[in-house]
Amino acid sequence: MTTIGFVLAFCLVALFVYMARYSGRLRVEEKRLVDAPLAEVWVCVADLRRWREWNPWLEHEPDVPLSLSDRSDAEGSRLAWDSERIGSGLIEHRRLQAPRRIEQRVRFQAPFRFKGRAVWTFAERGGKTEVTWQLRGRVAFRVRAFAKTVQETIVLDFRYGLEKLAARVEPAGSSRYSLAYLGVEDAAAARCAAITYSGPLGGLRAAVRDSVAELRRELARRGVAPAGAPVALYSRTNIKLRTTVCHIGIPVGDAVVDGLEVRELPAHRGFGVRLAGSLEGLEVAWYQAMQGMRIDGIEPDQRIAPFERYLVDPGAGPEIDGQTELFIPVRQRG
Repeated sequence: MTTIGFVLAFCLVALFVYMARYSGRLRVEEKRLVDAPLAEVWVCVADLRRWREWNPWLEHEPDVPLSLSDRSDAEGSRLAWDSERIGSGLIEHRRLQAPRRIEQRVRFQAPFRFKGRAVWTFAERGGKTEVTWQLRGRVAFRVRAFAKTVQETIVLDFRYGLEKLAARVEPAGSSRYSLAYLGVEDAAAARCAAITYSGPLGGLRAAVRDSVAELRRELARRGVAPAGAPVALYSRTNIKLRTTVCHIGIPVGDAVVDGLEVRELPAHRGFGVRLAGSLEGLEVAWYQAMQGMRIDGIEPDQRIAPFERYLVDPGAGPEIDGQTELFIPVRQRG
């Protein structure tokens, strides 16, 4: 064996040893209490023809052609799609125990290759329905090192899918949030009086509510009129540790605000998503924004902080009335 051949063989063995350290297993479980009768919720999941209405994996190409078996609500029924934009997937009913449990086979080829077994359970809770969606599976060997990332994306897919499912059957106005895609838009420059939050992502909602209220009081005391809606500029976020450093601010234009922290946002173009309703949907909204950019081949500009703009102050009224816009700066071609 030549030296080059030996080195290549050694590298290949080392790669297999490294990949073997990872099991590639996926474990996902999400629950949602749906304000609708059990029988109505059951039909939306058991009948694969109804999946187009809420399937989270079709979010960015809702009209993609679907392959559906002749019988869509029985054991052996299959639903599949194959798209260059959103990838390909297969859902197959393996066992149905109406109206309590559904077992499915799940296979995805893209954007991540994995296979597994999904289980749905339905339980009546005081006229409402508790829905549990589980997945046990494994990613392909070549992406074992990224199994944690795949699992985290599936968690958000399940969470959003259950939210969309609930929106199909709950009374009008019951659902907690919904998303609308704004595409690439101009974002004006802004100079903000700010308070910096550094801590867990789970504490950010309360920090935004309290910081916006505190800044409004301080600006009113100084006689400074806000020059726009409150914002939150993300300077650093660690998804694995679930921590963030975020500057929560209110635009003040050229007003003098000595003694207050000041943050500036340059004019740029960004990919926007509007979240209507509860801020519980923020993580899903950011995820779907990044998915939309990936699918459309839009490159983020990491030199500029992504930000949220609160068209309704957090805590100013019922969360269902909230309106929040998210923007991810994009690179300009040329």
